[in-house]
Amino acid sequence: MTSEALIGKVNDIDIFAEVEPNQKERIILALKKRGNVVGYLGDGINDASALHAADVGISVDSAADVAKEAAQIVLMEKILDALVEAKGGRKTFANTLKYVFMANSANFGNMFSMAEASLLPFLPLLPAQILLTNLLTDFPEMTITTDTVDK
Repeated sequence: MTSEALIGKVNDIDIFAEVEPNQKERIILALKKRGNVVGYLGDGINDASALHAADVGISVDSAADVAKEAAQIVLMEKILDALVEAKGGRKTFANTLKYVFMANSANFGNMFSMAEASLLPFLPLLPAQILLTNLLTDFPEMTITTDTVDK
């Protein structure tokens, strides 16, 4: 089958079986040309070229060394649920970083304004007003937990 014919039929086929290594790579490249994001799970030496061609190459810890080196993700166990957990962990990590950056910028702003205020002969903000400012800047920070992760 020519590459053009494969690109035309690849979205109509659900299962590819008994596929040779060069055919695996051709199928992945055809799927990518159709605009699909392709993830490929492989564990053998013959899967290395397909793992390289895929957008996301996935292998397991018990796989051949060549397959593990070609993959972007190496699962420690043969359980695909780890990918779902990794996605959730990525979201948690990214949102935690957003919170830390936002909190630090607010705290540095307060710190510098209070340092400058100590040079003035009067108090520009009372302690209760400083606490209220901190509380009001913390409300938007609480919404970060529901934020989506940038791609």
